Amino acid sequence: MTDFLQLRSLKTLEILTSEDSYVVKAEGVNQWVTCPLCKTGRLHGHGSQEQSFQDTPTHGKPVVIFIQRRRYRCTSCTKTLFEPVADLDGKRQATARLVRYIRDQSFSKTFAALAREVAVDEKTVRHVFDDFIEEVEAKTQFRTPRVLGIDELKIIGQYRAMITNVERKTVFDIRPSRAKAELMPYFRDLRDKDSVEWVAMDMYHVYRQVVRATLPQARIVVDRFHIQRMANDALEKLRKRIRKDLSTRQRLKLKDERFLLLKRQHDLTGRDMDRMREWFQQFPLLSEAHALKEGFLSIWDQKTRPAAEAACAKWQANIPTELAATFKDLTTAVHNWHDEIFAYFEQPITNAYTESVNRVAKDMNRMGRGYSFEVLRARMLYDKKARKDGSVIETVLVDDDDPMTTDFVFQRMTTAATRKKKITRVVEYGSYLPTLARLLEEGYFE
Repeated sequence: MTDFLQLRSLKTLEILTSEDSYVVKAEGVNQWVTCPLCKTGRLHGHGSQEQSFQDTPTHGKPVVIFIQRRRYRCTSCTKTLFEPVADLDGKRQATARLVRYIRDQSFSKTFAALAREVAVDEKTVRHVFDDFIEEVEAKTQFRTPRVLGIDELKIIGQYRAMITNVERKTVFDIRPSRAKAELMPYFRDLRDKDSVEWVAMDMYHVYRQVVRATLPQARIVVDRFHIQRMANDALEKLRKRIRKDLSTRQRLKLKDERFLLLKRQHDLTGRDMDRMREWFQQFPLLSEAHALKEGFLSIWDQKTRPAAEAACAKWQANIPTELAATFKDLTTAVHNWHDEIFAYFEQPITNAYTESVNRVAKDMNRMGRGYSFEVLRARMLYDKKARKDGSVIETVLVDDDDPMTTDFVFQRMTTAATRKKKITRVVEYGSYLPTLARLLEEGYFE
């Protein structure tokens, strides 16, 4: 009969089939003669023991293999050992191909679902995954970004630091905490950290402290959407204050107008403007605050840093006294982060993709019904499909260590620096965010 298992080191003896599973009795086909431990002693039979091993599912059913495994005793070192079965995993009661299957499937399926499919304990799946990730991390290096993005991600009850390659739109790393004690040694020991030229971030003071201390050559750019959001927040603060003194009907109406107030003026329709004017006539201060919001956002329409700085100075000078407190958080931020805010006009980068990563991470965690941080991080960083799309093939010149000629005189005149050859290599930048988002939408991550 056709060998059911199709494993070189095992021979199928009997197959028992039920509705729920396959039970296979098998025996090993390889035997030792010389002791693999001491390399000198001869081995003699020392009984046997029945052992069970889980195998990959077949026809949608779990497979368990029972082996009457022979034991040997060495005449020299007196050690006892079981017969070799190359297709078994060295750490678990499972075949090596089942472990490979769990590894391959663990990025797209929850541990619980995968454990049910292959009929093993969920802890086993988790341990296989942990070992797998340890191996992947040891041999995977993402190229350090030229333009690096840092943003916070609150997930699994704690703020994390999301680190991205802004230019490549890839996830570079996710750190377990955004605390200074976590980030300082991470960036201090970052491989090729001198290649970082720009860092996009929000106005979290720890990020600035860490970058200044560990990446002194890098310029910081405050994400424009974070600072612009503060202008919207100031307008919102005033709108909510006005609502408190209104009738129930008016409160509800003004609540509905929130999105109109936050919308850019050049995007408003004629009907929108009419609705806005009704409120502005009743509350002139709301009109002034709206004009201030629009004026601040228009700063980013400037083409150069000097022009933007001049526009900002003019904007600040026009804030009426009665609105100074409303816009105080914004004006304070502009003062404290002036250089980093206006560096945008030298290098117009944002953290928009970093924030998109955050949304993907939260969606993935929700679909996974409570991953640990380590699992979530691994799935986002090391998925094969996303990593492949985040990779490029580059051609570079490297020193050629091979002799260019057998002519001794010519070799002597040719320096190593002049002997170059072209090679192609794969450069990984991390998981490509658009691919992660697409896989999530397609249900790839169960």
